[in-house]
Amino acid sequence: MTQLQVVDVAHRFGRRGVLRGINLRVGAGECAVLYGANGSGKSTLLSLLATRLRIQQGHCLLGDLDIQKHAEMARQRIILIGHHSHLYGHLTPLENLIFFRDIYQLDTTQDLLVQAITTVGLAPFIQQPIRWFSAGMKKRLSLARILVSHPDMLLLDEPYSALDHAGVVWINTVIDTFQKQGGLVIMASHDPERVAALDHTPWRLDAGILQPWVEPNRC
Repeated sequence: MTQLQVVDVAHRFGRRGVLRGINLRVGAGECAVLYGANGSGKSTLLSLLATRLRIQQGHCLLGDLDIQKHAEMARQRIILIGHHSHLYGHLTPLENLIFFRDIYQLDTTQDLLVQAITTVGLAPFIQQPIRWFSAGMKKRLSLARILVSHPDMLLLDEPYSALDHAGVVWINTVIDTFQKQGGLVIMASHDPERVAALDHTPWRLDAGILQPWVEPNRC
């Protein structure tokens, strides 16, 4: 089973240190949730894990794969869903998934792509360009990628934004199923109430330093 190991990772933008000696281990079927203020480094850490930024210090292992040294191989095993959907508005849901499949050279039939679109509730809109989709619908389509690529690691940056209650329940079901199938999840969130439904371990990222989350004392 695959696990993630983040060892002494640090990152700077110019003179500003964003991450300072990050150490984290997440096993198969586990979910780590990162809490922290805007600018604390949550999105930067997710971008490093997704190989969208180059690691300046330390290293990350996904199983026995160094994601920095073998970035192309790592991208086959990782999905990042964040503020930018990386979907194309002039394409339909099916065309977007075909493009995703071809870019990542997935061995997935068109029938399975259609099935994924149906599973995320977008079958009635399968022939419509997604430029007309709501933010919640685009998020559903982004999550359909999980169903067609079977990644080892799912990275989520504020996954509950733009979702109504039904959407929150749905995405938590997707995450829970992914965990039960052995996938590991790293999530950045400001929403502990919605995360509470998940089996997860909370962490606090403050000024680039990652520590286990400790509930504040209540008098």
